[in-house]
Amino acid sequence: MWRGYGLALLAATLWAIGGLTAKWLEIDPAAMTGIRSIVALVFLGAILLIFNRKAFKIYEPRRDIPFLLLFGVFGQAAMSYTYLQAIAHNPVSLAILMHYLAPVCSLIIGVLFLRHRPKLLAVSGVVLAMIGCALVVGIINPAGINVTGLGFAWGMASAFFFSLYAVMGGQVKERFSAFTLLFYGLLVSTLIWLVVAGPSAVLTPIFSTETMLPLLAVGVFSTLLPFAAFLMALRYIPAVNAGITAMAEPILGVIGGALIFSELITGSFVIGGVLILIAIAAIQIADAWS
Repeated sequence: MWRGYGLALLAATLWAIGGLTAKWLEIDPAAMTGIRSIVALVFLGAILLIFNRKAFKIYEPRRDIPFLLLFGVFGQAAMSYTYLQAIAHNPVSLAILMHYLAPVCSLIIGVLFLRHRPKLLAVSGVVLAMIGCALVVGIINPAGINVTGLGFAWGMASAFFFSLYAVMGGQVKERFSAFTLLFYGLLVSTLIWLVVAGPSAVLTPIFSTETMLPLLAVGVFSTLLPFAAFLMALRYIPAVNAGITAMAEPILGVIGGALIFSELITGSFVIGGVLILIAIAAIQIADAWS
């Protein structure tokens, strides 16, 4: 059991470090998304080629390829890009915290489009999350962090596409293994950003002596390994326990942002952040009970 919690905490730590590193490198989000995708893709592809070649197989191409394309575009590529844009336009701590509002978006998507009936605990979590968000960005209390409209929009877009990634993955968990979804999601994301950002913008920093090691570290240690660690954690503990444990990421992001970038931590931000984390935990618990 403790091995599962340790793996989930490791995933959260690596994700937080990745966000801080992305802020520090100051690379264009489109190029950075492509870099993270291509590095993670190459390493994951090599691992699967050696240990699990079945993960490459698509059993029903006419049915599966369109879904994998949509998942790669609106799940993997959009999630990573909006997350990096949120980091570029906000303090790291706030960007990560808004990213973790994904369960709130997932709940709303489920109710509006999948005919889910939310439990009272989940609805209470949504209300609590809205109050916490208002505190964090200074809508209720002027002592909150000064957030621009663009920064807030990217943060909420990050949460939405993260939730869409989770909802799409959850709908086909019986058809694809997690590694199959991750590989093809990364493949589509890589191709998209090679076209959008351009091969030079994506590939040149990887082969530059100044940025090669940090970028390889971001691709492996904050993209591929956290996903693998989180998947392994699910073997030992329930998904809701793993998800709540991974909420250590925004806490670590707050600490890292304060230490590295001297980001301001106000009382309003702390109270709002705690309310958001409680809300997310409540929604995940309600989902596990349904």
